[in-house]
Amino acid sequence: MAHTPSAEPTPSPQHLPSTRKAAARRRITIWNGIGFGVGDIFGGGAGALTGTYLTLFLTTYGGLQIAEATSVQGVSTVISAVTAIVIGAVSDRFLRYKAGRRFGRRRFFLLLGAPLLLLGIAMWLPGLNYWVYFFSFLAWIITLQIIMIPYATLPSEMATDFTGRTILSTTRMFFSGLSGALVPAVGGALLALLGQNGSTYTIIGVGFVIVFMICVLVTYRFTWERVPSEEELAAATAPPAAGGGLRAALHSTGEIIVAYASTLRVRAFQRHLAIYLLGVSFADVFANVFVFFVIFAWNRDAAFASLLLSFAILTVPLTPVQGWLFARLGTRGLYTITFGGCIATLIGMFALAGGVQNMDAGVWVPLAIVVFCLWLFFKSLVFFTPWQVFPFIPDVDEMITRRRREGIFASMMRFLRTMTQGISITLVGIYLSANGFDATRESQTPEALNALVSVEIWWVVGGFILAWIIAAGFALNKKSHTILITEMERLRAGGSKSEVNTATRKVVESLTGVKYDKCWPALDLASPAARGEQTAS
Repeated sequence: MAHTPSAEPTPSPQHLPSTRKAAARRRITIWNGIGFGVGDIFGGGAGALTGTYLTLFLTTYGGLQIAEATSVQGVSTVISAVTAIVIGAVSDRFLRYKAGRRFGRRRFFLLLGAPLLLLGIAMWLPGLNYWVYFFSFLAWIITLQIIMIPYATLPSEMATDFTGRTILSTTRMFFSGLSGALVPAVGGALLALLGQNGSTYTIIGVGFVIVFMICVLVTYRFTWERVPSEEELAAATAPPAAGGGLRAALHSTGEIIVAYASTLRVRAFQRHLAIYLLGVSFADVFANVFVFFVIFAWNRDAAFASLLLSFAILTVPLTPVQGWLFARLGTRGLYTITFGGCIATLIGMFALAGGVQNMDAGVWVPLAIVVFCLWLFFKSLVFFTPWQVFPFIPDVDEMITRRRREGIFASMMRFLRTMTQGISITLVGIYLSANGFDATRESQTPEALNALVSVEIWWVVGGFILAWIIAAGFALNKKSHTILITEMERLRAGGSKSEVNTATRKVVESLTGVKYDKCWPALDLASPAARGEQTAS
C-alpha cells in the first residue's frame, strides 16, 4: 500500500469540512442515535434475509443441492474475509487521501458501498447456474464488509464517553433487532399472500436489497467523525519511511500484518473475540437450518417458520432494557443470562420436536411460540452484548499503543467472524449431505433427521457452553473502563507512570495483558506507532 503524498500543505482540522469540525462540540442525543442506528437495518437484516430464505430458495428454486447451496454462502464468505483485512487497514489510513479528508475515513465507505448492494439482486433470481449465484453472493458479502467495518467504528468516532457510546450502540441494536424481526415478518406475509413460489422469494430478496441501500445512505447523511489532531494529520500525510516502489509496498504490507497480529495480544480483545465468535457463529448455524428444522422436525411449513421468526419484533422494545441490564449487571452478568437462557430454550425446542406427534396442536403451537419467543430474546443478547463491549476495546489498546485503531479492531472482528461464519455454514451443508439430507423430499430418513436435529440443537448448545465458560473470566466493564480512562487522562496531562496506585495498575494489566511499565509508551512521530501501526508489547 505504498503512497506518495502530494506536495500540497498538510491540512489542519480547521480546514476540514464544517460537519467534521462540529464533531468536537457535539453531544450524543437519541436523534443522533437514530441517524446512526438505521444503518444496522442492513447489518441485522442482511443476515436475517439470507439466513432465513437463501438456502431454501437455492435448493428449491435455484436447482442446487444442499451442499452446493451452503457452499455458495460458506465459501464466498471465507473468501470475502480478505476484504475485512483490507478495509480496516485502508479505513484507518484513509486520511492520507483527499477523499478521506473530504468525506471522512469511515463514512466514505458507506457512500461507496450503498449502490454496490444492488449487485446482490442476482442471487434472488430463480433458475440460474451455480456460478452466477456464487459470484452474486460473493459481491454481496464483500459489500457487507466494505460498509459494516467502518460503520462499527463510528461510536468511537462520534463520542468518547460511556453514556454517548451506549446510546449509539443501544440504538444500533434496536434497529438491528427491528430489521431481524421485520425481514421474516414481511417475508412470511408475502409468502402467505402471494404463495410459496420462486417469484415471491425474488420479490422478498430484491425489495430488501433496495431498503438496505437506502438505510446506509441515511446513516451516511446523519453521522460524523471526530476531528483528527494536528499530529494525526501530519502522520497521515508524512512520506512512507521505506521510500517508494516495491520495497515500500512490502514494508507497508508487513506493517499491516503486524498491526493485525498485535490486536490479538490485547487480553480484553482475546476474550471478547472468543465469546463473540462462538456466540454468533453457532447462532448462524441455528439460523441456517431453522426453516428445515421446522419443516422436517416440527412438521410445519416455511410460513410457520417465518411467523415464528417475526416474533423477534417483540424483543425490539426491550432493547433499552438490554442496555440497562448491560450497565447494571456488567458483561459477565449479562453473558450469564444470555447463554443460560439460550441453552434452556434450545432444550425446550428439542422437547417440542419429540412431542409434536403426541401433543394436541392447540397445546403444541402455543408452547412452540412461547419457547421460541424466549429463544429470540436470549439470542438477541448474543449479538447485543459484544457490540456493547466493542467500542471500549480500542480504549484498552490505546493504553498500550497511544493510538486509535478502531478500524483495525473492527476489521479483525469482521475478518474472523466472516471466516468462522463461512466455515460453519459450509460444514453444516457437508454434514447434512453426508447423512442423506435432501431438501427437495417431503420427509427425511431417520439418519438425516437425526443429523438435522443434532446440528440445530446440540451443536449450538455445545458452542454456547464454551462461550459461557470464557465469559466468566471477562474483566472489561463500566468500572474497569472508567479506571482505565481516568488513568490515561492522568498520563495524557503529564502525570508520571511511577505514581500509579496499585489498584489502577492491576486493572490496566488485567485488561491489556501487558505490564503497566510497558504501557503508554513515549511517542516517536517517525515510528510506525505514529502512523497508528504499533504492536502491543
